[in-house]
Amino acid sequence: MIHSDNFEKSIETSIRALTNVSIMTNNDSVPTIQRGNKDYHSVGLGAMGLHTALATNKIHYGSEEALEFTDAYFRALRFYALKASNKIAREKNETFYEFEKSEYANGSYIKRKYIDVEDFSFKSDKVAEIFNKVNVPTKEDWEELNSDIIEYGLFNAYLLTVAPTGSISYINEASSSIHPIINLIENRQEANVGSIYYPAPNLNNETIRYYKSAYDTDMREVIDIYATAQYHIDQSMSLTLFMRSVIPEGLYEWKNGKSQNMTTRDLNRLRNYAWTKGIKSIYYIRTHTGDDGIELGVNECESCQI
Repeated sequence: MIHSDNFEKSIETSIRALTNVSIMTNNDSVPTIQRGNKDYHSVGLGAMGLHTALATNKIHYGSEEALEFTDAYFRALRFYALKASNKIAREKNETFYEFEKSEYANGSYIKRKYIDVEDFSFKSDKVAEIFNKVNVPTKEDWEELNSDIIEYGLFNAYLLTVAPTGSISYINEASSSIHPIINLIENRQEANVGSIYYPAPNLNNETIRYYKSAYDTDMREVIDIYATAQYHIDQSMSLTLFMRSVIPEGLYEWKNGKSQNMTTRDLNRLRNYAWTKGIKSIYYIRTHTGDDGIELGVNECESCQI
C-alpha cells in the first residue's frame, strides 16, 4: 500500500468492494443481521504486514519511527475510507441509519479528532521518504472532508477494523496483522501436510536484525503500536499479547531481582497499561509454556514453503 501509485484509489476500491458485499448479503435467516446490514452498511477494512514493512525499511518495531509510521498510515487510511464512504452516500443519496444523530452530522467528531489538535507532520526524514507516494491528510484536508460529510453524509456507519490475519498473511507473504512476527521461521503443523515452515517475509541478512520474536518483545511496545492505530480505528483491533512462561531477564523492570516466571500480576500490569493507552480490548494472550530453552520455531530449514 505504501508503494501504491494511488493510495486514495486503492482505499476507495477496497471500501466499495466491502460495501458491495454488505449490500449483497441478505441474511434473511437471521433478521437482526439482515437489518443491521441494511441500516448501517458497516464494513471492516483491515491491515496486515506492519512488521514486514518496518523491517524492510530498516525500522525497529516499537521505536519512535515505527510509531510515526503507524500514525501516518492509519491516519491516511481513516481519511480516505471516510472520503470513499462520503462519495458513496452522494451517489446513492443515502446515509446510514440515524446519521443525523451522529457526531459526524454536526462535524464534532472530526473536529475533535483531527482539526482542533496539532497538525500531523513527519519528524523522521526516513518515514517521510517512505510515504512520499502517500498524501497524508492535512488539517485543511480534514476541514474540507468534514464539510462534505456534514452536507452529504456517510454511507457506512463503521469502516475500519484490524483482524488477526493469522492464515491469510502467509498467503500474502506478510507478517500477521500489526503485531510482531512469532519467529524468524515459524513451524506450523498442518493436518494433511505435516510441518510447513514460514520464513518471515523478506527475511535476509539486512532485515534479520529488525525481526524479533513477539515472545522476546516488551509487550508495551506492541500496545503502543496498537494504541497509535486505535486513535484512527472506529471498530476493534485484534491485539494479542505474547508471553513466555519464563520472561527473558531485563524485559520488564518490575521483574528485576524477582522470579522471572510469568504471573497473572504481570498480565494485569500490561492490561492496565493498555487501558491507559486507550486500547478498547485485548483479543488473545498467547503463552509459550514449554521448555524455554527450545526455540519456538527454527532458524534454518532445507526447504521453506510459503
